[in-house]
Amino acid sequence: MKKQLVVITVLLGLISYGCRESRQQEQSGEPFYPIGNFIRSQLLYIDSMPLAIIKYTTLDHTTDTSIMNKDDFKGVAGSFMDPDISSPELSAQYNETSFIDASLGTITLTYLANNKNAKITKADVLLNAENTQVKTIYIEKNIPAADSLVIRKMLWTANRNCQVTTIIQNKEGEEKIITEKYVWDL
Repeated sequence: MKKQLVVITVLLGLISYGCRESRQQEQSGEPFYPIGNFIRSQLLYIDSMPLAIIKYTTLDHTTDTSIMNKDDFKGVAGSFMDPDISSPELSAQYNETSFIDASLGTITLTYLANNKNAKITKADVLLNAENTQVKTIYIEKNIPAADSLVIRKMLWTANRNCQVTTIIQNKEGEEKIITEKYVWDL
């Protein structure tokens, strides 16, 4: 009986300590995943490759293919980095949650805006659980427009490609969808 009481007391102490550590981490404001730094590293990787970037633009079920200049592509990549939700002035507007999926071997970091006027409404960073390297980054943005609602859904697949889907809804409820995919590793 005394041994059980000692074990229970020790366990309660450990649980209490664990809860205190969790609260301290939340209060210390641990930094969010540095999405901008990752995209900048990807731009360096792309610049080092001797291949061109192929752009596929789909509008009204018709796809147009072109080759894109690497310098022009930096503007596209910039849309993944702006605004930077990991900056101290913006990070307070987001809540981070994480999920480990052992069956897929991934870790998902999700950032949801707690401010309805935030430009980025959601960001997901999918990491490889073994080496914590980025597999994909997904970002949803609301872009203010005078006469329409513009939603941008962006997906970056590490070392392979990225896709930007722009949904434009006018006041009458009509919708236009433009999908742009940029591929640098076939």
